[in-house]
Amino acid sequence: MELRLHGMKSHDCHIFMQKLIPVAFREMVPKHVWSTLTEVSLMFQVLCSTTLDIRKVQELEDSVAVIMWNLGKVFPLAFFNSMEHLILHLPYEARVGGPVQYRWMYPFERFLHELKKKVKNKAHVEASMVEAYIVEEIGWFTSHYFEPHVTCKRRRPSRNDDLTREHERISRDIFNHPSVQVVL
Repeated sequence: MELRLHGMKSHDCHIFMQKLIPVAFREMVPKHVWSTLTEVSLMFQVLCSTTLDIRKVQELEDSVAVIMWNLGKVFPLAFFNSMEHLILHLPYEARVGGPVQYRWMYPFERFLHELKKKVKNKAHVEASMVEAYIVEEIGWFTSHYFEPHVTCKRRRPSRNDDLTREHERISRDIFNHPSVQVVL
């Protein structure tokens, strides 16, 4: 039986690091290992919050080296590479750059995924992506010049539209009583 996590996207790893590590490993590993993993998880929760508390971020700047040292006691040296070293710089980056949501790569990764799905010519991947993007953009901008009755991506009816217009809707007598607006 292989106990491996595979097929996780970067956002999945982010959620795993922040939310699931303290819960998933609580009963599976010794207490000193669990507390170290929980410290890392809490550090990522503080750094990825929508509002940053400067005092907490400064405390993290002071304690991140200790957290990494504790990780070094738990995991073998082969575990550490340049990516784990970058954790040391994250509290400083959060203090200087502000909340991480404005610097995340997730929107760009999703956009690149959409472009990669449009690749037709595997020999010239970049050119194929650019061509597909240009075709999509031309279609979007030229749809502004279509007649109003022409259905296009920009003007398509909503999914649950029952194709009745506002003036064609059946009015119920129960809702047609005169009323007075009450201002509180």
